[in-house]
Formats: sequence, structure tokens, C-alpha cells
Amino acid sequence: MLSIHRKTFPKGQTIPVPHYRIDGFDGKSLTLLQTPHRVEVDFSRFDGYSIARATGVQPEGWEIHGLIALDAQPLATALDQALAAGKARRFGTVLRDAWYFVQPIERHFTPQAGQQVVVGLYR
Repeated sequence: MLSIHRKTFPKGQTIPVPHYRIDGFDGKSLTLLQTPHRVEVDFSRFDGYSIARATGVQPEGWEIHGLIALDAQPLATALDQALAAGKARRFGTVLRDAWYFVQPIERHFTPQAGQQVVVGLYR
């Protein structure tokens, strides 16, 4: 996990973000395994809405604490399952012994094989 805060969000920068693989999903919690890879992310390509959503305070009072990259297709499948079960606001993971709400930085993404999605970790 790349630790950040909403005031230190890398707006306009290109940075390497740790890649994780989804190893399991129980309907609301992802089990993640860190891979040795990092994904170069150009944050200047994100629209203003995505940046504002990432750096704002969530309705529950959560703020961004980290960034990771996940494979797009498994993430989309897990998100769809959480939405269908009414658990979208409980969609999260445990990293470093703490629970985080997981939300893609980009509001819309098209899951394609081999594509990664940058997600924010909120608490």
C-alpha cells in the first residue's frame, strides 16, 4: 500500500503504485495479496471529479489513507456482487491489520484483461 493522505494526494504526478491480486471475496471483504509489481500511474489523466472524490471526506467521515492497483476484471466482478447484495458501502479489505473501504479513484472504468485500476483505501 502506498500511504497517502487527502492533502498529499499526487495530483498531476506520475508515481508507482503497489499492485495487489484479489485472492478471495466473501461478498463484502476482499482478500488481497501483494505482488512484486508496481503500476506507473499518471494522475494528471484523472478528471477533476475523480480527484475531488478521492481527496474529499466520505459520507461516513472516512478519508483516503492509501493507494493500490488491482486487476480490473476481478475488481469489477467483486464490486458488482457487493452492489447486488447491497453491501457497496461495506466493500473493503484488511491491510496492515486495519480495515479499509475500497473505492476506485476513477468513477467509471471498463474492465479489460490485463488492465489495472487504481483504488483508494479509506478509513
